[in-house]
Amino acid sequence: MSNPSPALIFDLDGTLTDSKPGIVGCLRKVIDARNLGDQGPLDRFVGPPVEEWTVELLPHASEEERAALARDYRGCYDREGWKNNSVYAGVREMLTGLRDEGYPLFVCTSKHHKFAVRILDLFELTPLFVAVYGDRLEYASHRKADLVAMLLREQSLDKDQSWMIGDRIFDIQAAHANELRCLAAGWGYGSPEECALADAVAATPADVPALVAPADRRGADSCGDTCGVPAVRDTYMVARKR
Repeated sequence: MSNPSPALIFDLDGTLTDSKPGIVGCLRKVIDARNLGDQGPLDRFVGPPVEEWTVELLPHASEEERAALARDYRGCYDREGWKNNSVYAGVREMLTGLRDEGYPLFVCTSKHHKFAVRILDLFELTPLFVAVYGDRLEYASHRKADLVAMLLREQSLDKDQSWMIGDRIFDIQAAHANELRCLAAGWGYGSPEECALADAVAATPADVPALVAPADRRGADSCGDTCGVPAVRDTYMVARKR
């Protein structure tokens, strides 16, 4: 008898959609408006919660000033940034195939919940997911690890039968903090060094189904190499790097 299909928890930015143009565009606008100087490439701000990068941009500011910066950014993103976005090639087909195979699919993102739902609705992806978890202002913690923990608890998911799928170190750390396996989305924004911390790596969305399948369903061709680490390790032994 085959093992049940694992629950799959997807990141959004850099995993399902290429949101960097909208995020970076709004970041540049608020940085320029506040005369914060040359901050170099802004790719590092794609992925972590807004509350984290406001500390880097305003290291000596008060909490009120950082909160104001976050509001300005979110205002820009609400008006225009969220639409400057696209679904990665192959993602829709991957999600549809996984759903049809019986995998319960979830989204867990540091992006505000309302933006996450709006984006998924725009691209008609929302019906593919059991639930969407995003950050909210009222949450006491904005750490992704805590959001993943909430999802696991509220959805009664078995950690040993679940995967986190994301492109950045923040996703990998959040997964491992909750004793989840993490599959790195090699097509996203993560560096080879970040990918190397994951339990497995998918080069493209088409590679995901073979990598998350229970051992008794995996074919002989489900191995490869991406980002300098084996694409498949022992599925049920998590080599955690804390």
